[in-house]
Amino acid sequence: MKITSVLAAYGHPDDEGQVTGTLAHFIEQGVRVTLVCATRGEVGEISDPTLSTPETLWYTRELELRASMAQLGLRDVRFLPFRDSGMAGTKENEDPRCLHQAPAEAVVGHLVHAIRDVRPDLVFTWDPNGGYGHPDHIAVHRHMLTAFDAASDPAAFPETGEPWAPQRLYWGASGMKRFAGIFLELERRNELPEPLDPERRERFMKAMAEPDAPVHVRHDVRAFATVKRAAAGMHRSQFGENSAFARIPPDLIERFYGEERFFQARPTADVPETAATFFE
Repeated sequence: MKITSVLAAYGHPDDEGQVTGTLAHFIEQGVRVTLVCATRGEVGEISDPTLSTPETLWYTRELELRASMAQLGLRDVRFLPFRDSGMAGTKENEDPRCLHQAPAEAVVGHLVHAIRDVRPDLVFTWDPNGGYGHPDHIAVHRHMLTAFDAASDPAAFPETGEPWAPQRLYWGASGMKRFAGIFLELERRNELPEPLDPERRERFMKAMAEPDAPVHVRHDVRAFATVKRAAAGMHRSQFGENSAFARIPPDLIERFYGEERFFQARPTADVPETAATFFE
């Protein structure tokens, strides 16, 4: 399969961390790569009040995402006109401007336009649970599946351009297990900035007990571990200099950053005994 163009779509700045090594590898191979971010992460936490305010966080996070992707050489970063929904149960989740509340047709139309404009061979997005259940992550997953199928239909959203059928759609297949393992190991080493609260520890322990997610592709990105970490470090308003991510010791760098796993959602396929890679 010849790959000339790739599109990745996620909910907020920093969601793309699950695929940055793979995107960097594609860019190194001369593939055109586009990142679509559905919101600007307006209601995220602020790690350091000197970096932003709630009123300017949308702009701060846009700049951080562009700086992050510049570490990979990725210049085509696009934002959709939706607001961060915040976590389920918060007042932001009821805001009619937020992605979670947006009409499906509006979101799908924007994603179909992006697909038809970029004409990607591969598309990447969130898994069905959105990693940990964030409403925006789940919304992007749901709407991208619809957009992927609609993009090749001449009768669907004709105002968004000529039909295009990407070859494959993938979502990240690492889930919470990798994050949980790293955080629990950092806690064991007394290297976290503060102890895990009991609820979070219980959630991490539950994730560690779950079976690995089915995987079609295990992509070795150890060669891009340094650039992945540099890209993650640009999201300073979310991950400050004292965050757990900043404290990952050298002996855990490859374990955390060195492999990216993906499930092939379109076209559907049996899970192979030995996972493939994108460059064989």
